[in-house]
Amino acid sequence: MALIKKTIIYMRKPLNTIANIRAGYTFRGRVNEDPTGNIPVLQIKDLKDRVMLTGDQLPRINWPDTKRAAKEAATVQPGEILLPARGEYYRASILLGDEPVIATSQLFVLRLTSKKITPEYLNWYLNQSTAQHYFQTHRSGTSMPMLNKQSLGALPVAIPPLSTQEKIVSVQRCWEQEQQLTKQLLANREQMLNGIFQQLLEQ
Repeated sequence: MALIKKTIIYMRKPLNTIANIRAGYTFRGRVNEDPTGNIPVLQIKDLKDRVMLTGDQLPRINWPDTKRAAKEAATVQPGEILLPARGEYYRASILLGDEPVIATSQLFVLRLTSKKITPEYLNWYLNQSTAQHYFQTHRSGTSMPMLNKQSLGALPVAIPPLSTQEKIVSVQRCWEQEQQLTKQLLANREQMLNGIFQQLLEQ
């Protein structure tokens, strides 16, 4: 008896119906990094190859107390998702840890407004081929492609049950840990081989 594979179609909702989308803070002039600054700053360059990040991984700036209100409006809180607004790649990252950061205007900040989806799952979904293809086909410009807020907000997001979301995130975490271990093993092997090569040259 042939087995019949059942296809499950999950509910899809536009991103702007499940999350608040805003641009980061617009700095007037260059961002002046200061190792002793009072808050981390996140620029588009800091998102490269990072699916998860924390404030202690980022450079810092000194935000004057006179701009406290602007600081609160620009702050990205742990659990919120960041996505480049321009460039060739639109890889999403989620802020973890306990410390908020300031994101520049080259980034979109996504704060969930629905309890039917978790930040970790949405972050995973934005990095999948379906969403990435959507970004590539809905951006504008040639020399510096840009993704606008309206197009981003219209992205259809598949929303499975929370239990399924948790399973997906768990599997993804295992895969990321495996990747990190593999990279470390390769780095250790390269260091060992370099030592062997050096010994052979000195004979």
